[in-house]
Amino acid sequence: MILADDLGYGDVGCYNPESRVPTPNLDRLAAQGMRFTDAHSPCTVCTPTRYGLMTGQMAFRVPNGGKVFSGAGGPSLIAADRLTLPKMLQQHGYSTACVGKWHVGLTFRDKSGQPVHNDSPDAISSIDYSQRIEGGPLDCGFDHFFGTACCPTTDWLYVYIDGNRIPVPPTQLLDKSKLPKHVYANDNRRGWHAPNFDLEEVDMKFLETSQTFLR
Repeated sequence: MILADDLGYGDVGCYNPESRVPTPNLDRLAAQGMRFTDAHSPCTVCTPTRYGLMTGQMAFRVPNGGKVFSGAGGPSLIAADRLTLPKMLQQHGYSTACVGKWHVGLTFRDKSGQPVHNDSPDAISSIDYSQRIEGGPLDCGFDHFFGTACCPTTDWLYVYIDGNRIPVPPTQLLDKSKLPKHVYANDNRRGWHAPNFDLEEVDMKFLETSQTFLR
């Protein structure tokens, strides 16, 4: 099962021979499997859609279900006792992994042990990075996680989460002067940045991590 962002019905060759983008691998999957002509997304944006896919529940049935988290936002939309797709797969003997942005909320704590549920640079500066992250993928049915709390290159926290920890915490605010000079660079908020987090190499890092797990 592949969840694609911003993919239209007519963008894939097996549905539209006049598609402007060649999709031979997806076309091969369709030829070897089944095609459907009536499908629906839980929502038009990523966070509620991701929640719906993992839980089978409409996101708007839970508190803040339509919220798109960024930075240290939380708590997780997924309740601790809710069955998720990865939990179900675990019960049937599968190994599960999540690579990339989580973006359905999780909980960091400050040095006094209080939860940090605020999407701002000030909130992120208060996080105690020695503490375990709660409500993330490892608490929701994934054996492994490598990724980010939110959108990797646009939000307030530019760090990699490995499991339920951040091995290399942020040390300074993002220096936007070193980013490429194109219109999309305007999306990069000046959030807290870890020294091992290269905004131009994030996708390749996720690709390599995914391939390693699959192999």
